[in-house]
Amino acid sequence: MKRKFNIYCILLLVAIAIGFTIDIYNNVDDLTLGFKDGWHSAEAQQEFLKRKTNMKQISYINLKAKNDNKFLTAVKNNVTGQMDSIQIGYVRVATSAGNNGRTTLSSCIGLFSAIIYLGCILAFWIVFLNIILAVNRGKAFDKKTDRKIKLMGIFLIGEYISEWGLTCVDYLESSKMYNISDYDISFSDYPSSYLLYLGIGMLIISQLLTIGRKMKEEQELTI
Repeated sequence: MKRKFNIYCILLLVAIAIGFTIDIYNNVDDLTLGFKDGWHSAEAQQEFLKRKTNMKQISYINLKAKNDNKFLTAVKNNVTGQMDSIQIGYVRVATSAGNNGRTTLSSCIGLFSAIIYLGCILAFWIVFLNIILAVNRGKAFDKKTDRKIKLMGIFLIGEYISEWGLTCVDYLESSKMYNISDYDISFSDYPSSYLLYLGIGMLIISQLLTIGRKMKEEQELTI
C-alpha cells in the first residue's frame, strides 16, 4: 500500500517536472525577451530620472478591438502575395520612460499578492511532503492529515486569488498608461480555474475524511 502511494507521488512529481520543462522550452524565447525588456525598462527609468527624456521602456499589453468587424492594420501575406487585414491582440509597446501607471495602491496590492502567491506555493509543497512522510510513518488517517489536506486546499485557493490580484494590478496600470484609438485594454491573462477547482476539491476530501473518521470512532464506541 505504502509502496504504491509513494510510486503515485513520484509519478505526480515527475509529471509536474515534465510539464514545467516543456513550458520553459516552449516559452524560452519569450522569457528571455521579457527579461531583457524588463532590464532595459529599468535602465530607461533610471536615465529618465536623470532628466534624459528620450529613453524608451518596453511594456506588454492585451488589446481588444472596439469594433470586431473593423480591421485596422494590413500586412503582407507571403503565401498569397496580397495584403491581409489584421486586428492587434497581445502587443509589445515601446513607450516613453516617464509613462508609469504605478500608484501606491497598485504597488501595495501587487506586493501583497506576490507574497501571498509565493507563500501559498511554498506552503502547499511543504504540507504535501509532510503528508507523504506521515503516510510512510503509518499516520495517514488522523486529525493532522485531515487538517493538512484542508490547508492544501486553502493554499490553492489563496494562489488563485493572488493571481487575480496580480492580473488586476497589471490591467489597472496598463489602463492608466495607455489609451489607444479603436482599442480597449483587456486582461493580460486569466488565472487558471483549475486551481480553484482543486482547492475546493481538497476541502471536500478533507471533510469526507473527517466525517469517515468520526463515524468509525462512533461505531467503535457503540461496539
